[in-house]
Amino acid sequence: MSASSSPASNRTTDPSAPCWQPDPRQDSVLFAPLLTAIGVRHGFTTRCGGVSRGRYASLNLGRNWGDDLQAVDANLDRVARIAGFSVDRLTQVRQVHGSLVLHVTAPERATREADGLATSHDLALGVMSADCVSLLLADDEGRVAAAHAGWRGTLAGIATEAVAALATLGADVQRIRAVLGPSIGPCCFEVQRDVSDLFVAQDPAVLHERSGRRYIDLWRYNQKLLMHAGLRTEHIAGNPPCTRCDAERFYSFRRDGAQIGQHLAFIVGGSS
Repeated sequence: MSASSSPASNRTTDPSAPCWQPDPRQDSVLFAPLLTAIGVRHGFTTRCGGVSRGRYASLNLGRNWGDDLQAVDANLDRVARIAGFSVDRLTQVRQVHGSLVLHVTAPERATREADGLATSHDLALGVMSADCVSLLLADDEGRVAAAHAGWRGTLAGIATEAVAALATLGADVQRIRAVLGPSIGPCCFEVQRDVSDLFVAQDPAVLHERSGRRYIDLWRYNQKLLMHAGLRTEHIAGNPPCTRCDAERFYSFRRDGAQIGQHLAFIVGGSS
């Protein structure tokens, strides 16, 4: 069934609903009501319910930070079963902290460098993170995009590029929904002045100063980009959980350092 033919596509989303919700049947994947309401298969993985061990415990989906690849494969199989997509349809890029968004029509697994993907085909687009912002976007006719927005990609405008990629596929920007995945929040994203000055030059309101330290609000910055690109305010879910604050549910590079697990944010296009 396509997203446009789903009965859910006609429901009104409550803007006061939580940005991400757990499923009472499992603790491995969170879902966003804003996208569920239009019948789009999607999710953001937690660190719970997998088979990885040690610093990767337990639902690590990252393949490049040293975990046992058989464990990663088993974790991915679990996520795919929960979300209802085929692993062989998972499509990813080699993330490089830029703003390039690729249009894809067939599965590929990290063969090209970019930080975003867009499609209208039956593909599961996925991006990895362990603090960076993940962006999932969709209209109600099967067009979807996924983007990885670290601070460099955020400044480079990858949110804007993701919207433009969907518009190129024929999406009406006024009908696009966008959700920010769990990521490091303004409570925890401390930066030095050289980085904060880059953001302040574009939007002084994203800077928070506490006890002589400087923190940047990546969520606000990405929301502003999405609104400037034409999305309606009620079509943006932009206040996710902070990964650094919640060690029980999320990996965090800032909290725990390198050689840890990573999350997968995914969204399925074409049909649901």
